[in-house]
Amino acid sequence: MDLINLFDKDDSLTKEDILSRLEMFSKELRQGTTIIVIGAASIILTIDSERKTTDVDILNTTRVASYSKYDIQIVNEGILFLCEDYRDRLILKADYEGILVYTLGLLDVALVKLGRGLDKDIEDIKEILQSGVVSIEQFKFKYKEFRYGYGGSFEILDNNYWAVVGEKYLSNDRMF
Repeated sequence: MDLINLFDKDDSLTKEDILSRLEMFSKELRQGTTIIVIGAASIILTIDSERKTTDVDILNTTRVASYSKYDIQIVNEGILFLCEDYRDRLILKADYEGILVYTLGLLDVALVKLGRGLDKDIEDIKEILQSGVVSIEQFKFKYKEFRYGYGGSFEILDNNYWAVVGEKYLSNDRMF
């Protein structure tokens, strides 16, 4: 698919559209670069989702520049609150001649979206949990670690947790 045909469609991206953009983007990167897709695009690439997105967000782990011509947005690793072991849950999606494309594990996607907490993020988390890829028990357990490292408002984070899980998070301790 060429660049003109890639944008000659409606605004929402399918799994195939996302992979095509990533493949074209990968041709501009040096061999050995790793791409980590985050956000809605990672959900679309991992589960059979009705979720729509108009861009592809990737984690800037290799200091690549933004490529707006592919609607690829670079997110600096330092602004996301990720659990220390998030790399253990990365899912390999493609290898474009030595450029490895991963998605953030859906448990980590759910936690990052919980921190942002927009209505669409809460819906995304519910879809992830309903897909069965992440169990509610895994989510609750990892939330404790995520909460400990979270730099934002605990009140907002805990309210988002309640919106997803349907129960309040009870703790006076930052860790548990």
